[in-house]
Amino acid sequence: MLALPALLLASLAATALAATSTLRYFTWAGYDDPSFRKPYTDKYGEGPQFSFYAGTDEAFTKLQSGFTADVAHPCIHDVKKWKEAGLLQPIDTSKVAAWNDIIPELREADALVLDGQHWLVPWEWGASSVLYRTDKVKIGEQSFTILTDPQYKGKVAIPDAFDEIYQLTAVLAGIKHPLDLQESDYPLVEAQMKALRSNVRFIWQDPAQLEQAMASGEIEVAWGWPNSFKNLRKEGVPVDFMLQPKEGLVTWLCGFAHLKSATAPVTEVYDFINALEDPESGKNLVENWGYGHANKKALALVPKADLEAIGLAGDPSEYLKKGNFLGPMSEKQRERLQTMWDLVKAGN
Repeated sequence: MLALPALLLASLAATALAATSTLRYFTWAGYDDPSFRKPYTDKYGEGPQFSFYAGTDEAFTKLQSGFTADVAHPCIHDVKKWKEAGLLQPIDTSKVAAWNDIIPELREADALVLDGQHWLVPWEWGASSVLYRTDKVKIGEQSFTILTDPQYKGKVAIPDAFDEIYQLTAVLAGIKHPLDLQESDYPLVEAQMKALRSNVRFIWQDPAQLEQAMASGEIEVAWGWPNSFKNLRKEGVPVDFMLQPKEGLVTWLCGFAHLKSATAPVTEVYDFINALEDPESGKNLVENWGYGHANKKALALVPKADLEAIGLAGDPSEYLKKGNFLGPMSEKQRERLQTMWDLVKAGN
């Protein structure tokens, strides 16, 4: 009868010795999936404390207004702006366990290495493209022009994500250097913004909103992400995701930033980042969300058929080279385009 109390005392002692989560994570809505961070929760419990945003412009504004967190989840086009605003600490690459396993094109991307230091640990990457109902839409050549085709007026949805919408409309306008526009390019982009906006039924804030409308038939064509494609397929909705548009995929990269406002111990910050960079965590990201993972070892764990279904079966370096990669532009250009899109979005 003494064994049970002894085991109970041992369990209580282990609990008392376990680390306690103090980390605050500021991320996109939906990224609290526990399968991404098992090594962290094994050590710290059920943390971290999550705060969510709908987009990185919202996150930037909130952080500049005094909101504090330890780790944030910006994307490649945000890094320069966030760094110059004094929001970031440089990444200590020696503390990132998988640093040398990260795809080189992601790890050493010019937009992430500023003043000789890294400012973002790459995590997820992939393509934004056209999602469509195969029982209602007949595709010949894959092309983004379907989004501005008048026959789908009122049956289209797009995200409230300025950088993606700009890249899309620049591609539709045939702009060769969308991150460095000439004066003559602006009217071409504006014309495509107006053509797109006139076809749109609604602008979605959350992928769930898009998925519900696609499943119900309210919309038939949308600009979306691989996770929506995966989710709708699981529900049996007849959808497809353009992986070979003639214009080339719009590709993106997001990851982890150590914020200046951080108060959590540095060890915990990197324990969290390392948990999400773990190959098993990456496998869950790829299989459950349809995104690429920055760790090459994670991709090696995913069955080839699953990678083929989301267009990631080949060399990820080649995949990234072929796309229209989202990147930073001058703040002057960005502000002008943002104002342009805001006016078009409002119907002006």
